[in-house]
Amino acid sequence: MMGLKEKKVGWLICCILFVVNCFFSVAGYGMGLEVDPGEIIIKNCPLGRKTAVSDLGGQQMKLSIKNKGASTYTYVIGILSTTETTAPLKEGYKDIPDISWIQPENKEVEIAGNSTKTVELYLNIPKKAEYYNKNYQAVIEVKSKKNSSEEIFVLACQLKIWFSTVSGEEER
Repeated sequence: MMGLKEKKVGWLICCILFVVNCFFSVAGYGMGLEVDPGEIIIKNCPLGRKTAVSDLGGQQMKLSIKNKGASTYTYVIGILSTTETTAPLKEGYKDIPDISWIQPENKEVEIAGNSTKTVELYLNIPKKAEYYNKNYQAVIEVKSKKNSSEEIFVLACQLKIWFSTVSGEEER
């Protein structure tokens, strides 16, 4: 049989677990971030000029960010080299030599609760002989900013972008 002290400790642990469970259920309720497309694949990127990704791959290649929560959030769009993430490098592709080649239309986007915004991405690859006929990979990260210091969670999504450059003959 358990003594009175053990019963109190057991009861206290159950109460703490219940409160923690309720907190995380409430904190997670209504939160959510959805980013489309899940990956971006672009072929024949020109060199030496800023080009919209949607001009190369269609409107479905625009970055769609959905705030699935009830509150307004600001999301930060960042570009990462593959080596900065846990994403594996796809066979036949090299890590992007310079993340500044990929530029979001806006680096920060404020989205009202239960709403979606679309952001254009641009590629601007320098016109240098060593960049012709190459395959590159990078990672696009969309991350929420905290609305207040009391918030515990930051939501983030990462998607891969693969792109190939023109051979050089297409531009002559």
